[in-house]
Amino acid sequence: MTEYIDPEFFTGDTLTVARNLLGTKLTFRDCEGIIVETEAYKDDPASHAVTKPQKGLMLKETYGHIYVFFVYGMYYCLNFTTEKHGTGAVLIRAIEPTAGLGHMKKRRCTDKIHNLTNGPGKLFQAFGLDPKLHGEIVGRSVKLMPNRNVSESEIVTGPRIGVSKAADLPWRFSIKDNPFVSHSKHRTSTTSR
Repeated sequence: MTEYIDPEFFTGDTLTVARNLLGTKLTFRDCEGIIVETEAYKDDPASHAVTKPQKGLMLKETYGHIYVFFVYGMYYCLNFTTEKHGTGAVLIRAIEPTAGLGHMKKRRCTDKIHNLTNGPGKLFQAFGLDPKLHGEIVGRSVKLMPNRNVSESEIVTGPRIGVSKAADLPWRFSIKDNPFVSHSKHRTSTTSR
């Protein structure tokens, strides 16, 4: 029987959840892949909880729900809300695709495997995710499965990408040397808690 991660996984601190999502397998319909890069948002100046208080209310009131937002007038992004007693969400920045590559290539109009899911907008399109998933509980359509534990020495941190406020916060986490990580030139160093 397949073991799925349930919404309780998301009750804890956002930074911890962002780290723990690395190495997790994400599935949606005909596609699956390993999460290799995440980005955390709490009640900081770049968070929708602050910048878009009406829509960002979900970051304060839910955990384990899908939060979809639209950026640059062209890309949808997949996030999971966090913290049972706080504010937060984790953006899924990059995935290493493991199944459904034919569908992903068609949706992304490319045969370059490393260009299918190495960014939040790309993976949303490649997986055929739908903006209507916004507000849905994790595990209904988008499922997560434990795949492998990623050790602290394998985790690289760096500043979040595409934010103008609180840009110095090292709240982007990725698996070291994974070729599917977006913006690898921005990575800094391995870190300990």
